[in-house]
Amino acid sequence: GARRCVTGAALGPVRSPGLLLACQGEMPIVVLQSGAPWERQVEMGAGRWWWTVLAAVVLVGCEEPYDAGVQAFDAGQWDKAISRLERVSPFHLNYKDAQELIRQSLYKAGEEAFDTGRWNQAVGYFRQTAESDPNYATVQDRIGVSFYELARAALARGDAAEALRLSNIVQSTCSQFAAARDVGRDARRRLHDPQEIASNN
Repeated sequence: GARRCVTGAALGPVRSPGLLLACQGEMPIVVLQSGAPWERQVEMGAGRWWWTVLAAVVLVGCEEPYDAGVQAFDAGQWDKAISRLERVSPFHLNYKDAQELIRQSLYKAGEEAFDTGRWNQAVGYFRQTAESDPNYATVQDRIGVSFYELARAALARGDAAEALRLSNIVQSTCSQFAAARDVGRDARRRLHDPQEIASNN
């Protein structure tokens, strides 16, 4: 029969007769079909409003991406947690919690990359963390240390220009600032002394 769509939210698939549920982004769409046994129509002015399953719709908006994000976070699946939690609507009751879990997921993913020497990935995750909260834990120091390690690796493979560029990114507040300056001075010497470059390759 005829049917109307009510944009709202629902908790997972609803299997009642005459009710269809689909998701558009993080916003589920409840489709009410006329003629269902539980249907109740209310006349309000010239319009017709369909008031069914409202109890199931209220308070559970976008619950699915939030719950999936929390599960991924608890399992240490940081990228999956971020992907799911970013879909949580600003109108969701747990939206603020979702944003905090995103920050924690970014930081934890950065820590994993940092601990395994994946410096570029670490910088990416830590920078995203800093964008959401510049004062978050030790994120600024982690960024500086990652750039120092990248500079050191560049110097080791003979790319003095890249080593100099990366070492100059390290801020004075970083715990490896002095070491980064040493890398920069070494890189500068190599750039200005071709014989030293040849002897180090």
